[in-house]
Amino acid sequence: MFRTQLAPRFAIVLLLLFLLGAPLSGAAQSPLVRIAPTLTVVPIGGTACADLRVEDVENLFGFETVIRFDPSRVTVVDASPETPGVQVGIGPFLQPANPSNWYVINAVDNASGTIRLAITLFAPETGRSGSGVLATACFQGVNRGHSALTIVEASTLLLDPHVSVIPFAAKSGGALVGPVHRFRIPLVSRGR
Repeated sequence: MFRTQLAPRFAIVLLLLFLLGAPLSGAAQSPLVRIAPTLTVVPIGGTACADLRVEDVENLFGFETVIRFDPSRVTVVDASPETPGVQVGIGPFLQPANPSNWYVINAVDNASGTIRLAITLFAPETGRSGSGVLATACFQGVNRGHSALTIVEASTLLLDPHVSVIPFAAKSGGALVGPVHRFRIPLVSRGR
């Protein structure tokens, strides 16, 4: 009799865990490197920004990545006009306490549609854990259509302070270029 009373309760708990997305094993998830938002809407001639984020990482000390985009649809707006070339903005997640304690490669090629970014910290900096923005790219709309914002996984690397590779998953995004339509929705209320 005891088993028959527990079985339905156990089944309900398992169903709730499944529906809520709770992991059933104790295994840790791999960090996620992603473009946020997943879809960036860019007006033709206007600009909109997308972040390169890392989520749920432990002890990140450096990373390298290549992101590809369609230069016939969007181009990257230079985040640092005083520096030669075109660069994206560096996010706060790996910013060191002392500006001399890191090395950065930050190069955009708007002709080929490539962003190459690499950042590594130097001692005495420590690895970063958690989630945050690694970089921000602002795009200008060139022609109507869709551009994938593809994280090239074969060219992406996350490293800890011991130069060990941190396994990760990647989620690319996209940019939709076109006219932005604003709709007015009237507010209807009942009078008393």
